[in-house]
Amino acid sequence: MRRALLPWLAAAALLQGCGSSFELPTENRGNRLIPGDQSYQMLATWTGQDSIQDILLTQGTGTQLFLLYRRAGVGMAPRGEVRSVPLTRPDPIAGISFPTLFNPVALASGGGKVFVLDQGDTCLARANPANGSCETADGWGLKVTNLSAYWRVREFGLLGGDTLSTFTDTTVAYVRGVAADAQGRVYVSGTAIINVVISNPPLILERTSQYRIYRYVRGPRYPGVDPADRNMPGANWHRDTTWVVEEGSGVGTVVDPRGLFWSDAGSPALYVADFGKNWVQKLSDQLRSTGFYFLDGGLSGLPLNGPTEVTVDRQGFVYITDPGNRRVLRYSSAPDYVQRVDVELDAQGQPLGDPVAVAADDSLVYVADRALAKVIRYQRRK
Repeated sequence: MRRALLPWLAAAALLQGCGSSFELPTENRGNRLIPGDQSYQMLATWTGQDSIQDILLTQGTGTQLFLLYRRAGVGMAPRGEVRSVPLTRPDPIAGISFPTLFNPVALASGGGKVFVLDQGDTCLARANPANGSCETADGWGLKVTNLSAYWRVREFGLLGGDTLSTFTDTTVAYVRGVAADAQGRVYVSGTAIINVVISNPPLILERTSQYRIYRYVRGPRYPGVDPADRNMPGANWHRDTTWVVEEGSGVGTVVDPRGLFWSDAGSPALYVADFGKNWVQKLSDQLRSTGFYFLDGGLSGLPLNGPTEVTVDRQGFVYITDPGNRRVLRYSSAPDYVQRVDVELDAQGQPLGDPVAVAADDSLVYVADRALAKVIRYQRRK
């Protein structure tokens, strides 16, 4: 074997002597081993991304990248913004803006549109006009008194600009995640206000709150009959009462659903980061409270710990943020655990601190790290 290598080494020396750069089959560049095993290489680290909260990478022709920033605030002054940036650097693209945002928390795209979930401020929205308090003192029933401060979904074109449409739902008290499908239907996760039957007969209802994922459809519920949903004032949208994901312990139900993503890769479905169960679930978008499977991180060596975001690429691979374990995982559509994305440290030699969002296509993965105020860009090796 040693003798067989001599001609190969001689050829290498000859090439180097002619001024050419000769690379060995496996190199070590900057103390980083470069294997050809389809693992992820850290390409770039965008620093200075203070208050980064979400990332959206549109899929298909004309891929666009959007970054959402959210900061603390009081009053009605804007608490965040959305920027459209190139795929290779975080500089905002001139001429693309998303006005009218108040407290944005999540992004989605579908039907050629961008949807921004604006969380609003529940306290401001339900404040007692007599004293400005949102407490139940003096018999105040926490009615919505300031609709402009309530949560809402805002629809924009891919180039931003004026709001195309907007809606809220006063039967939902608090929201976390948003997704949109190819038809432009919008999914929202959060805490809903519902009536639970505690006696029948006589019929006695108790008002309580439970976790829900609702779906909203453009237009009136019953065209020509019911022009508006009274719980969605001023909106040309309605809640699709034929589909819902309810609170519960089994597959197909949720406990504190956070990030949402709809994908038609393989079979159309809604994916949800179920924070309360430490699962990511694939749910039916046809049948209410019906699940296909859940991922708990077990095959990766550690169970998931507070997953907040999930995304799916065009090949059906699933990507999960796992902030409690400070990592991002990739699964196949089977589903099988494939690999950890963030094996390499970032450009400053740091591991992930608080990965709150992930976006991916067939080879690139972007991770938002809120604790380190960074966006890290990875590329899968061939």
